[in-house]
Amino acid sequence: MDSQIKTFTYPNGDIQRVQAVQLDGWEQLDFLELTGSDRTLDRFSGIYRDFLVPAAPWMFGSMIMFRLPGADAQALTDAAVTLKTGVKMAGNKPVFRNDKARTLFETLKKQNCLRIIRGKLPVTTIIPLGERPGYLTQTETDAAMKVNASFFIMDKFDCATVYDHIGTPFGLCVKDGVVARPPLYHREALLVRKNGAVEIQPLDVCMLQLRIGNTVLIPGKNCKIYTRPQHPRAPLNGKTALVIVGDRVAAVGRGSMPVPASGFVVHINDPISVHPGDPVTYLGLEDVMFGIQVGNSILKKGQPTERFLSRFYNLKKGQPVPYPPSLYPMDFDKARAARIALGADREGKPMVLWAEGAAKFGYVPGNGSCGASLKEMSRLCADMGMVDAINLDGGGSAQILLGNQRSLEISDRNREDHSEAERPVPLALIVR
Repeated sequence: MDSQIKTFTYPNGDIQRVQAVQLDGWEQLDFLELTGSDRTLDRFSGIYRDFLVPAAPWMFGSMIMFRLPGADAQALTDAAVTLKTGVKMAGNKPVFRNDKARTLFETLKKQNCLRIIRGKLPVTTIIPLGERPGYLTQTETDAAMKVNASFFIMDKFDCATVYDHIGTPFGLCVKDGVVARPPLYHREALLVRKNGAVEIQPLDVCMLQLRIGNTVLIPGKNCKIYTRPQHPRAPLNGKTALVIVGDRVAAVGRGSMPVPASGFVVHINDPISVHPGDPVTYLGLEDVMFGIQVGNSILKKGQPTERFLSRFYNLKKGQPVPYPPSLYPMDFDKARAARIALGADREGKPMVLWAEGAAKFGYVPGNGSCGASLKEMSRLCADMGMVDAINLDGGGSAQILLGNQRSLEISDRNREDHSEAERPVPLALIVR
């Protein structure tokens, strides 16, 4: 493993620091699932309070964010349903429609597991926080390298259904032919075949087969899959409907079911025995050594990507059916932020590149990094020796840890003293 840091200067005098880490082989990379802590609720509610709501208060109403320590996804979904149907905010006070909602609300408040964030809209939104997001610096502290990876459900626009929880990662994850998370939204994925070939191509869950129990489901033959943005709900047709998030069945119903932003709904032609929590196995990528699907490509076979090739929800244009990440697709050429890229050099070996972003508080042009647009990121990756590269989750999540130490600075900062404020993430890449 080799790491180097380089400083680039833009024509207007802005500077950009980057760190490139060269690995020996793709077999070194693995996926790391993180676990949350009591701090994650304050951190995510603080992102709303300090950044999102002040930037556009007219887009937010009253938001009730909560977590259930130690609970599984099903229990979190049940709690979200209880609060969504049983409580609303009237000014600073909650109004309850039933005793069940009142009891849950008051219990969460007493346990310090509930936060209320207020915007200007006269609506109440329930935002469940999953157990997955955790801090990279506090996880596997003896690892050789750790870097944030996948997009995840991040804000209220991403929480399209009660099955969508803050911190749920989404997008393809493959290791040694095993699909831990399916591809979604026909976005580009970086695939490394077991013969060493590296390619970037769009993938969708409809291109795979699903095995649940002893039944293999083949889209277009014995089942049909519904995803956003085409389908906010699966249609009513009397067939068995499964809501699937990641590698688990989240719910079982009939006909019309809400389609989660972090998953999909499948209608099955013939009845099968299935229950919430049952595992789902994805078939069709057995020849892939490593695969990941996050943001747009930025380099393909040495050629820079010039525009968004993957489809993203545009919050500002008010598209009717949201799907995540709703805050990602900014101006491809000009919008600067902290960035993380993963790709291959001319020999096909993996490389990770971190472009340091401008500090949220205390940024001084010419002294701190200004961040990179996706167009600029493609040039930085090429300058550091990459020929294929895909954009991973950036912004406040972006960081590379070598021996649990950062060489650059993360862009999220505490308002009071401008110190670094690490953002919890649910999924990372690790070299142990």
